[in-house]
Amino acid sequence: MRSASNVSASKNRIALNTKEQCDLLESHGVEFKLCSKAEAESFLRNNTYFFKIKAFDKNFKRDQQGNYSKLDFAYLKDISTIDFKLRMLILRMTGDIEHALRIRFNNLISRVQEDGYQVIADYEKDQNLYYAKHGRSFVPEDDYKKSVYTEGMINKYLDQKPVWLFWETCTLNSLIRCYSSFLEHRKFYDMTYSLLYGVRLLRNAASHHNCLLIPPAATIKKTKVLDSLMPIFLATDNPVREKTLYLAQSDPLIHDLSCILLSHINLVKSAGMRRYTEDQAASVLRRIDEHAAWYKDPQSGCDYLLDQFAAIKLLLSEYIEFNKQYGSGKLSETQLELKTEPTREPVRHGRRRPSKKARNQATSV
Repeated sequence: MRSASNVSASKNRIALNTKEQCDLLESHGVEFKLCSKAEAESFLRNNTYFFKIKAFDKNFKRDQQGNYSKLDFAYLKDISTIDFKLRMLILRMTGDIEHALRIRFNNLISRVQEDGYQVIADYEKDQNLYYAKHGRSFVPEDDYKKSVYTEGMINKYLDQKPVWLFWETCTLNSLIRCYSSFLEHRKFYDMTYSLLYGVRLLRNAASHHNCLLIPPAATIKKTKVLDSLMPIFLATDNPVREKTLYLAQSDPLIHDLSCILLSHINLVKSAGMRRYTEDQAASVLRRIDEHAAWYKDPQSGCDYLLDQFAAIKLLLSEYIEFNKQYGSGKLSETQLELKTEPTREPVRHGRRRPSKKARNQATSV
């Protein structure tokens, strides 16, 4: 009888060299016609690694024996390259968004003549309540991420905790939660706020080099604000418009990418930033189209990948067109809704009217 440790060990996969990896793929029906084995081995040594590139094979049909009916290694190589370029675009755009969010946050603080200290006091109070509700303890100092670049300012200002120190040292997740606290306490509404969670999720996936162009393991919950903005964003008549709107409600990648594009449109004011991302988005579009014909063979069974590609192309094309129209002042009144700035509930001045309960008590006396 084998011991538990031996059973566990027997399930471990044996490390293969690049030639053996290609042989394994070939044994499952992967072809090396468009990309030779020598080229494939070189790609696996110098550009990626087996576990990562094999993740993209989930897009293709396999028979009961686990063999592919129509898959060349060149397809996997192509998808991995597109995936990389898409991740670089996402990292650029989310970096812009994070910077622009800090600018908006700062402008709103100035608008209500906030001193920058109460903002953090309110945020920490809210976090303490949230953590306590979930049986945990909130440690405020954990929001201030020390490094060789931030340690000096943290040591100098941490006792006072001004909001600008928080901005310079916090994670995107903490920034979003602090912004939420500020909006709530100062009675602001920012339609972009609910999109920021999708921004954060896809930014994290891209920064950790997760494969994006794979069938999703699960669907997502709808984002109401996104659902209302997407028909405005995808204003032109297009054969894949309805499918893209559906995927924005169900597919994590298309949902989160839509959140990024709409957040970038709403938050980023810099014309230079917008031009740069337009060029980068156009580069992704060209790369998707480079070998588009490969995936249209029905035997490949990569229908979902084709739907994702079509949705990404429409989203990026509309983003580029929107920015061009905005730059030339040609946006319609409806399209300008995507640029809506935060609004604030009317602030009551002077003596407050007694509550209904207080008035009733006074009447009964």
